[in-house]
Amino acid sequence: MGILENFYMGEVKPWEDFGFSSDPVYKMYSRKIEQLEHSLMVGRSKKEQKVCQELKHLRTVQSNMELERMFLYAFRMGAEFALDLFSE
Repeated sequence: MGILENFYMGEVKPWEDFGFSSDPVYKMYSRKIEQLEHSLMVGRSKKEQKVCQELKHLRTVQSNMELERMFLYAFRMGAEFALDLFSE
């Protein structure tokens, strides 16, 4: 079967197989971000902690929206390439 048949049959699940990057640079940045987030929370009032958590949440939502937009753009472009390839 080809990718389209596998996708139709539910055997291709890009949202499940996406996973996390195993790139050491990515992991380094993740650790640094966690450390900075932790340092922003330590010694802060409950109100300030809540503001930090809200900022983190909003950045995550915004980032997820951008990832979704990029995925859809790339998927459509790939489909256009395939249609163009098979139309000739």
